[in-house]
Amino acid sequence: MGRARISLGSGIIVEYGALKFALDPKVPAPVDYTFVSHAHLDHVHTPSIKSKVIASRATKKLAIIRGYDLGETIEHVDGVKLLDSGHILGSRAICIGDEVIYTGDAAGRERAFLAKCKTRRARTLIIETTFGSPEYVFPEVQTVIKEVNEMIARAFERGKAVVLMGYPLGKAQVLSYLFSMWAPLYVHERVARMNDIYRECGVKLRAEKAVSENVEGLPRGPFVMVAPMMNSNSDFIRRLKKSRGAVLAVFSGWAVDRGYRSMMGVDFAFPLSDHCDHGELLRIVNEVSPELVYTTHGFTEEFAQELRRLGYDAKPLNGYQSDLTQYAEAD
Repeated sequence: MGRARISLGSGIIVEYGALKFALDPKVPAPVDYTFVSHAHLDHVHTPSIKSKVIASRATKKLAIIRGYDLGETIEHVDGVKLLDSGHILGSRAICIGDEVIYTGDAAGRERAFLAKCKTRRARTLIIETTFGSPEYVFPEVQTVIKEVNEMIARAFERGKAVVLMGYPLGKAQVLSYLFSMWAPLYVHERVARMNDIYRECGVKLRAEKAVSENVEGLPRGPFVMVAPMMNSNSDFIRRLKKSRGAVLAVFSGWAVDRGYRSMMGVDFAFPLSDHCDHGELLRIVNEVSPELVYTTHGFTEEFAQELRRLGYDAKPLNGYQSDLTQYAEAD
């Protein structure tokens, strides 16, 4: 089918043979196929009725509960392979022929029931670089788990509740799984809705008690709660802090930054991420062994510059050129 042509329109457009693919477009695109990598709100939209939607079954289910109907979705297209990106339940990278791999958001290590991003060789790699700067090196997951369990144990000895906070879709389910041995275990109602979909899709999350913004039904003694990411100024967190003396912990790759804990106004910040760290991004590039790399989201300029020093032809995907082929040839 020849080489793929890549352009910027309402998103990233790949032309391969007679077919056009839109990769995580923010608005409907006039293409043959729209690829939705996962169900986070910065990656989903209501697609064009003229476009067939490539997405996993779990992504479709999660998108619906978040207010987006992807319509009829497919997972198999001739010449196209979907790869587990490891980011959240149902997240996928896409490989179009042997020409283009687009990672979407990708994780570089196993976490709980999630695998790390799968790769294969391709001529062009489009990679998200959220943590594409050398200071973002995450500790081993088991190290984080050990530190969190020790923190919970100390809080329980003092009769304190512990609130574990992360993004309600993705991180919260990992936390619900990793720390399910603590009892009683509660989850915020926004997390509970996502946990139910995970169970429907076969993830073995322990049954928990769902709670609303009203804290009155919670026990006075120690408990663990998994909640959406909030800072200490939210009414819900203030009530938990005042009435239950809750210990607050947040989970994010940004916790590598020294000021992140104080910015969030919490007691603990743990660097547990659903994205690749800097070294894992380099590993993916090495495994794909592309002729051309486009970086997108996050440290695009910095990571592209580093890749060029390593001998790759790399370009940040944040220019205004309408055609990426022209952009690649610009310098």
